Amino acid sequence: MNDSVLLFPNILQPTATLKTIAPLGVKFWESQEAVLNGLRQYSEGWFARRQQGTHAALEAARKIGEAATPVDAFREYQDWLNGAMSRLIEDGNAYQQQVLNAGTKATASFSAEVESVAKSASRTYEEQQNVG
Repeated sequence: MNDSVLLFPNILQPTATLKTIAPLGVKFWESQEAVLNGLRQYSEGWFARRQQGTHAALEAARKIGEAATPVDAFREYQDWLNGAMSRLIEDGNAYQQQVLNAGTKATASFSAEVESVAKSASRTYEEQQNVG
């Protein structure tokens, strides 16, 4: 009889562990959602810059074709290249910002949750040791 009383808390132990660990899963998926939202924003900006680039290239091609002198044609090419390099720099800055934001959000929220779960698990372990 005494053995069955001691076994009962051990049956509930997995449930307590799951309740302790469950917030980690929630934080993980919240972080995933934040990362995906950031990637969506980045990709929308990237596509907008590609559309600008395509429009600028089309205009440059027209102006180069209509240029009166080779110097005018080269100037149009130079203007287009300047815009293309600016967009490339914007791409790099946006990507860098996305990576920094994603890393900061994921690490901060996940680290806090891990610390909370560790404390909770420690309390649960101590309670189980006191029962046993």
